[in-house]
Amino acid sequence: MGFGHIYVDADQAAVIAALTKHVTSRGMAPAEMTFDRHPDKMKMIHESELRLFWVSPRLGKWTGVFEYRYYANEYRERWGYTDEDLAVALSKELGPVYRMEVLDGAGFWLYARYEKGAETAGSAYQDSIIDQEPDPNHRRYELNRIIDREGIRNIGVGYENIPGPQVRPVEQIPQRSDGIEGLDGFLHLAFTGSRKPGKDAAPPSVD
Repeated sequence: MGFGHIYVDADQAAVIAALTKHVTSRGMAPAEMTFDRHPDKMKMIHESELRLFWVSPRLGKWTGVFEYRYYANEYRERWGYTDEDLAVALSKELGPVYRMEVLDGAGFWLYARYEKGAETAGSAYQDSIIDQEPDPNHRRYELNRIIDREGIRNIGVGYENIPGPQVRPVEQIPQRSDGIEGLDGFLHLAFTGSRKPGKDAAPPSVD
């Protein structure tokens, strides 16, 4: 299982305002999400039709942005679990931003830090089980050290794990309330749009 998150050094309300500004500038509009409309299968929606987010309350310095992972994009401009353009936009509007992705089964992680729209730090790493080093100072644990130093919370929690009245379980992925800090303060955001014709038009949409 992998995950990817964006963390912003700003209050939740400011993060939601800047996120909404960015996503609507891409031709999408805020929408109310209900249990019945929420996808219940992986790769059921295309990200230019529907984008789904949970935004955490600010915990310490950081407000977390958790986006749905399983868009049905056969072709996509961006790879991975996080939207770099969104991270850059948030850093232009607000304080520093971290973008983090982990594919634990592949022994892979990456992170980037942005300030005022520019990447100021970043790294990626991959190893195998055979190559794992126990030394806590090894580069393998660089991401762990950043998370500990910055006091970043809810690492490892995916959008699909977070329960709420607007969402329903996605296939066999468990929803969890234990271990999610600030759960009562999470806010759910949905945005709808229209796919462009052509190669991006294949995936089905939510009923």
